[in-house]
Amino acid sequence: MPGHIHNISLRDGVLLLGTHEGLWSQAPGEQTVMVSRDPFDVMGFTMGDGRWFASGHPGEGMDGPGHLGLIQSTDEGVTWQGVSLAGEVDFHRLVTSGEQLLGINSGDGALLRSDDAGATWTQLGTPPLYDIAVDPTQPDTVVGTTQDGPVRSRDGGGNFEPIEADTLIALLAWDPQALFGVDVDGRVHASTDMGESWEPRGESGGSPLAIAAEGERVVVLTGGTVLESLNGGVTFTPRLTDLSGH
Repeated sequence: MPGHIHNISLRDGVLLLGTHEGLWSQAPGEQTVMVSRDPFDVMGFTMGDGRWFASGHPGEGMDGPGHLGLIQSTDEGVTWQGVSLAGEVDFHRLVTSGEQLLGINSGDGALLRSDDAGATWTQLGTPPLYDIAVDPTQPDTVVGTTQDGPVRSRDGGGNFEPIEADTLIALLAWDPQALFGVDVDGRVHASTDMGESWEPRGESGGSPLAIAAEGERVVVLTGGTVLESLNGGVTFTPRLTDLSGH
């Protein structure tokens, strides 16, 4: 069982876990297995078409700079190669849509965007963003969370404006079906209008550490448990227990 989980993702129902000791996966009802050949510290992780991207730090016994920058895998997370920003950036938030990547650098809070799958980057400033999500079908539409509430950009993260919300959304996951958000108390909400309005769904319980969504399947990491909903966040049951969070 992996420990100290940083992020979670979903792919065809399989749960992917970015941990302090590599990338792991868990198919429904099965045990967790290690995916990555090397146990690098997976601080940021996102899946694109044919390529998976990550950021973090070398694992025990691995060579390389303290900050891996952006790395990529073309074999579904088994092996990884450097792309850019090695030694410079440590993305703790990383999202993709098409050829576009957006990442928040943990060192200075800067938001960076790449329009060529990570080869080159533009720094967009240091807006006080905690989490970000990008529209899977319209990459220029980005929603972020701040301590004052959600914000939205229509120019790929260049400029943000506040969104009215009845609750303080903390974490985001954008599936083509809906934009899901979980607030600071673990209540799950969904938006089908790019964050303009939010529909309350259900409660995952406790302070959330990560969220992922795929269709009606929504998973939330809270404490040492990954909770799963199969009805769009209305009800949850434990999927993995006795884990370490952030």
